[in-house]
Order: sequence, then structure tokens, then C-alpha cells
Amino acid sequence: MLDSTIYPKIDLNTYHKETHLKDGTKIILRPMVAGDKEALFQFFKAVPAEDARYLRDDVSSTLLVEKWANNLDYEKTLPILALKEDRIIADATINRRRSGWKRHLGTVRIFVHNDYRGVGLGHLVIEELSEVAYKLGLEKLVVEVPDLSTAAINAFTKAGFYRAAVLPNMVKDRDSMPVDVVVMMKDIKPAHDEAYDYDF
Repeated sequence: MLDSTIYPKIDLNTYHKETHLKDGTKIILRPMVAGDKEALFQFFKAVPAEDARYLRDDVSSTLLVEKWANNLDYEKTLPILALKEDRIIADATINRRRSGWKRHLGTVRIFVHNDYRGVGLGHLVIEELSEVAYKLGLEKLVVEVPDLSTAAINAFTKAGFYRAAVLPNMVKDRDSMPVDVVVMMKDIKPAHDEAYDYDF
């Protein structure tokens, strides 16, 4: 049985982290709040059409962004923003279940502004998701990536994710074309972690 009391905790209401990119640029990481609605819409408004084809949701919809902002529930979906001087430059989420057989899993998504790719921001945010997941008591992280997104697959691989499966024609892009999905996973708490007390 997992003894969650030995793991470090995180207060999502006060979580606020300052870090830096490789070039020294200061970045703030924190959960999204309702007041971020307009800034998040502007962030997604800059998404290139080619990238938008493969996003799960239609992020060009103001109604969708408003829905996210007005229905924040960190226990279910934790959106983490990366900001540079109050401008959102990356958006990531950890989705988790309160109960059921997937309650130990966190499903993650991440999108980095086109101007900040190739500078280490994606890797930094993915590593932060892993750290937050650990403090939330999650055991594994799962991400689904379109098989065409080589850069994203490489970034998650570099951060310790492994390819668990490829699902042919699993989703359709904005043009209704079928796309293969790569399922990647990362062990946050290994199966033989000392936190487990096996009673055999």
C-alpha cells in the first residue's frame, strides 16, 4: 500500500516558481487563474494553423477559453502556465481522476509558443510537470502525441518518457485526416519504490 505521507506536498493555491531558460531569461511557473482568460486567448491566437490542426481542442474559440477559466478545478485539471514578464509563453496541464483504476495516473498536455521553441522551455516545463506530479502523489504520467510531432516526441523522450504504444488512425486533424497517436509514459514513482508496503 502506498504511504503518501512520506512524499513532499504541494499547495497549489500558493505554488509559484521562478526559474530560468538556458540564456538566462527569467520564467515564472504557476497555476492558471480565472484572470488569465484574455492572456491565454492571446497565447492560443498566435498558434500557427499547421500546429492547430493537431490540437485536441479548437483553441481559437473564445468560448472554450472562457469555459476553462470559469471552471477551474485543480483536483481534476491542473493548468500550469509559463510566463515571461506576464506574457504566457507555454501552457501545460495535468489531468487526473479522483477515483477508479486510473487514479494513480496523470495525463499531460503541453504547448509552447512558437517563439520559444528550441530554447529549452519545453524540456523545462515537462520536468516541472514531473516534479508537480510527484508531489501530487501520482505514479505515472501519460501523454498522447501525434506521430507527426517529431519535436514533441523527442522532447518527452529526453525528459524520461518512453514510447508505450502507437495507435493507428486514432484521431482526426482539423481537416478530418486520420493521424496515428504515440502514447508515451513516464514512471514517477517506480513499482518498487520504498513508499510501497507489500503485504504478501
